[in-house]
Amino acid sequence: MDSRGSNSIEPSHLPRLLTNMIPEPAVVSGGSRRRVFTPTAINAIRVLAAEGKSAAEIATAIGSTPASVRVKCCQLKIPLRRRWEQALHIEGQRLIIYLQDADHAALKRKAADMQRSAVELSGELLRAVIRGNIYEAVLDDDG
Repeated sequence: MDSRGSNSIEPSHLPRLLTNMIPEPAVVSGGSRRRVFTPTAINAIRVLAAEGKSAAEIATAIGSTPASVRVKCCQLKIPLRRRWEQALHIEGQRLIIYLQDADHAALKRKAADMQRSAVELSGELLRAVIRGNIYEAVLDDDG
C-alpha cells in the first residue's frame, strides 16, 4: 500500500499535467490531516471533471472521498457527469421535441439557473416522470 492509501491510482493513470500537481496526503501535528481541497487540488478537480471523470475517480486522484468531491464541486459550481449521463451517450436514444418559443425560453432560463443545458434538464425531467410513473399527475388538467 502506498502513502495515499489503497484507494489511490497510479500517477501514470493521471494526465501528465496533473501528475506533479497533487501533493501526497500528509499528517500534521496533533494527528489531523492537511487540507485536501487546496487550490492545486481544486484545479485538478476542474481538469478531471472537464474530462468527464466521476466523483469517485477524482476523489481517488486527490486523496479524498467521492461525497466530499461532490460537495466541493457543488459549492464551486463544477459540473460532474453522472453515471446515467455516461451510459446515455453509449446506449441512449435521441428524442426530438418541439416547444413553443415561450416554453423553450423558460426551460433555458431554468436550466441556466441550475447550471445545466436545456437538453440535460429536459432529459432529467422526462426520466423523473417515467421512473416515477407520474404521467397523470404531471398532465392533470383539473388543477
